[in-house]
Amino acid sequence: MAENKYGKYLVKNFKSVPPPFAAHAIEGPQWGFDGSRTVPGAKLNFGGEVFVKPILLEKEPHTHDVDEYLIFMGAQLPDLFSNFDAEIDFWIGEEQEKYVIAEPTIIYIPKGLLHTPLNFRKVNKPVFFNVILTASKFSKRMNGKLYSF
Repeated sequence: MAENKYGKYLVKNFKSVPPPFAAHAIEGPQWGFDGSRTVPGAKLNFGGEVFVKPILLEKEPHTHDVDEYLIFMGAQLPDLFSNFDAEIDFWIGEEQEKYVIAEPTIIYIPKGLLHTPLNFRKVNKPVFFNVILTASKFSKRMNGKLYSF
């Protein structure tokens, strides 16, 4: 049977597992869209997971060559906002200014801005975490070296 004309734009298999470079085990569900690896020409990639217990997700500060967005919400339906019950430490900038995320938050990180560590220090209820990178593939610069996944 021939594929429909626009079927290539529907991505159905986006459940994922931790990437091989991850130094942590995530117990909640994970998902992701690998940008141009999945849909040729795509200029965006994203991934997400649900955290159910504390975890130091990122230890080393890094930058990206494009803008990035980090999204934090509660993970219990029907209201992803009022059930947020966590404390997440996030550092940003050359001076490593620390922020504590204790409510649903979106962090916009302009290209080239140093950021992380990212520590899910206290997780009383599941946390929905999503990362959006405005590039066709995920990459980051750390200690002057480019890593691409």
